[in-house]
Amino acid sequence: MTELQAIQTLFSRAAHAIESRFTERGMLPSEVNPGQLAEALSQLLYVFDKLDRENGEYGSLPYDDPGELGEHGVNIAADLAAWAERMELQQAKADVEKVAVGIALWVVRHEGEIRALDTIVNGFAVQANTTASDDTLRALYRAMQVVLEHAAQPIKQDLDKSNPGRPWRALNFNFAIVATRTQDAQLMHEAFDTLGRNLPEDAPAFFEEGLRQSDKPVYGPIVKNLMQEYFTRWTVRH
Repeated sequence: MTELQAIQTLFSRAAHAIESRFTERGMLPSEVNPGQLAEALSQLLYVFDKLDRENGEYGSLPYDDPGELGEHGVNIAADLAAWAERMELQQAKADVEKVAVGIALWVVRHEGEIRALDTIVNGFAVQANTTASDDTLRALYRAMQVVLEHAAQPIKQDLDKSNPGRPWRALNFNFAIVATRTQDAQLMHEAFDTLGRNLPEDAPAFFEEGLRQSDKPVYGPIVKNLMQEYFTRWTVRH
């Protein structure tokens, strides 16, 4: 099964659950209801598949902007996830958020930029919370890494720091946490350096908390030593 086919399977399951619950509850049709959103996203995933078949699964697209298509898809996924939450369908919500991650990775494969992060960050969090194996954590780490790298410049500039829950901040923190869970020194170095570049104001507090967490039995000496190193680096220099 290809990456895009996996996205389509997840989407079909979530859309069916949301539309069924909407019908069961006899809710009055809204301006844009779940069925319309599901149809729009289904058509967009068809377009993604068509573009892959015509242009290959990797590389820029000659006549289309993958960033624009991806932003449209992620925004539809966000609306569907909101419907799922409203109707208390947590699994469907999680599935739709994971679809948003798949859309982001499609954009990356076609050298586009990520312009909407919220639902993608939620999707990564869902995956992180249900992931335990080293191989899966490493794959998740790499997926988060490329999304960070391909985020649009206005997101990377992080000019509005008034919201501590902003997706750019959450993604950088979660990226470093996933790296820590791998207990791989190289990945931790990469993620901690990325966090320092992207969120220098937050780095000292992150490494202070990380140092406290590293005392837990689940972590070995590599994590403890690296947290101590970065905590010292950031508290001494800043």
